[in-house]
Amino acid sequence: MFDLTGKVAFITGAGRGIGKTIAQGLANAGADVVLVSRTKEEIENAANGISNETGRKALAIVGDVTESRSVNDTVKKAMEHFGHIDILINNAGASVRETALNLSEENWDKVMNVNFKSVFLMSQAVGKYMVERNFGRIVNIASVASALSLSSGTPYGPSKAGVVQLTKQLANEWATKGVTVNAISPWFFKTSLNAQALDNDEFRSVLENRTPMKRLGQLEELVAPVIMFCSDDASYITGQNLFIDGGVTNFAF
Repeated sequence: MFDLTGKVAFITGAGRGIGKTIAQGLANAGADVVLVSRTKEEIENAANGISNETGRKALAIVGDVTESRSVNDTVKKAMEHFGHIDILINNAGASVRETALNLSEENWDKVMNVNFKSVFLMSQAVGKYMVERNFGRIVNIASVASALSLSSGTPYGPSKAGVVQLTKQLANEWATKGVTVNAISPWFFKTSLNAQALDNDEFRSVLENRTPMKRLGQLEELVAPVIMFCSDDASYITGQNLFIDGGVTNFAF
């Protein structure tokens, strides 16, 4: 079960954190991977490390997933290299620690473009090939913040709520085309986006106490659900958003 041998997976924001971990997991499951990021050295190091550790092909492409021309160029390069894309992981993310009254329009646009617009652009660019082949697996990385409000970071939750709704919309549009579209919504997993906050013992303790499991997640715990959604064994699952949160969204008081 959950064997991805012969599949090609395209992962955005794959130079570090959640994206890199998922790319490693997909390669371990047998997939060749395309890693996309705006940082050349970071993405090349990630690709080389995954290839050396797993024996799978790993292609690094520098690109900006918020700009349609760059998106189309990266997809074209991946198609020229592998001939097909079976899996798309929309992971690229951004956040700002600002509340509504001091949030600039520039930062609102930044978060919306990276977290939400990029999911549409990438899904549109890759989705057309998947529909033509009558096969595809898209997994969008949303967030618990898609359903719960945060104390700061005003645009983050709305951007991730948009991702969840777009997941449902695309799942509906492509349901008869052999393409499934699902999302996962993690709670706090330590990445470069939140490392500074989580290094604060008081803040981390608040989060752990808020979590029924009394701990935060480990990045590797995101891999299995993604692989499941990407596998042939999940062919009848689409339009779903899976919370990976230690029970947070199941807990009232």
